[in-house]
Amino acid sequence: MKRFSVYALSVLSLMLSGVFFVACDDDDDSNGKLTFDKNGVEVFVGEETVVKVRGGVAPYEATPADKTIAEATVDGGDITIKGLKEGTTTVKVTDKNGLEATIAVKVKEDPYEDEKGDATVRIKWDTYEKIEGEDEGIFLLTKAEDKTVTFSWTNEEEDESLVLTFKDTEDKIGAEGNEEESASGKEEDATSVGKLTVTVDGESTDYDVTSWRLVQAKPADDEEGTPITYWIAFTADDKSGLAVAPLTVETE
Repeated sequence: MKRFSVYALSVLSLMLSGVFFVACDDDDDSNGKLTFDKNGVEVFVGEETVVKVRGGVAPYEATPADKTIAEATVDGGDITIKGLKEGTTTVKVTDKNGLEATIAVKVKEDPYEDEKGDATVRIKWDTYEKIEGEDEGIFLLTKAEDKTVTFSWTNEEEDESLVLTFKDTEDKIGAEGNEEESASGKEEDATSVGKLTVTVDGESTDYDVTSWRLVQAKPADDEEGTPITYWIAFTADDKSGLAVAPLTVETE
């Protein structure tokens, strides 16, 4: 019986040792390569995006292949990439032990750059364009306690409207303003992050909003007390749109 017990203990010890070494090997494998939360990024000129490093050993270094197109800085495991001019390049990331991996980078001109100088309240999408002062009705930009942002235009007869809704989980809308953002909400797999409802002659059609971003947030003029106006770009049904308005009310 004693021999059996000793034998059993020896086998158990070997099994546990094997588990231990396998676990160690798995840990080594996790540090054997560099990966990122996204392998490629698109950023507008003058704006930034962050890529998170996984694996490898800190500290990391990030070097753009073309430093005239983009620049990269490192803070722990975060690689911040800023667009400098239109074009494509890569950023090579190297860890403490010399492991390398690259991030594809595309820098584009902001299609709404020229819109930043116009603070007129409006919404544009596909063939629809409603502008305060030219189109009668009510324009509202609101944000609820659950962080749902709603931009709406409704005509006086209430049989025509454009209503854009999305979640602002990072509180970009309603912040202090004077901001430009590369992106606020986006799903690479075209998952809906909001909804655009278009009503014409009382008939409503819903479209999935697959991305939105804060283009700009600042007062419409330099007069004291002027509320902050928000320029919000969005994509619905694969078509780009823009909504511009001050935050009318924050609802509970």
